[in-house]
Amino acid sequence: MTENQPRKTWLYFGCHREPGHYLFAPGMRHIYDRTLQKLQYFDGKLPSQNDTTGYVASISRLGGWGMSALAFWDYSVDKRGGCNSVFYAPSLTITPEELMAGAKQHFPEVWARLPEVRLAVPPLPTLRPTA
Repeated sequence: MTENQPRKTWLYFGCHREPGHYLFAPGMRHIYDRTLQKLQYFDGKLPSQNDTTGYVASISRLGGWGMSALAFWDYSVDKRGGCNSVFYAPSLTITPEELMAGAKQHFPEVWARLPEVRLAVPPLPTLRPTA
């Protein structure tokens, strides 16, 4: 996959069963693609920078990647500071609610361990294509 190809896979970046942040595809399969590994750059940068309260999700639109991200501080596996979970959806126009529902659908192993996750208020505006 090259930088310019659209991504069609949902991805998860965070802890799974043990401390340490890694990139996963659905089914909790590790991702070793060199281009996608660059998503690790966003580690700790997409959740709220003003409030480290856990499980309050922020939405980011990553135009250069053609993805939207749902990110929050996550202390369910690793209790130390700086632990976060990020779910990447292959869409720039997905609504925050759709993004959360898709993350739950594609990564049930992660959501099974989480307390309630809520969207930050107000969420960032959703981009819609113009006619």
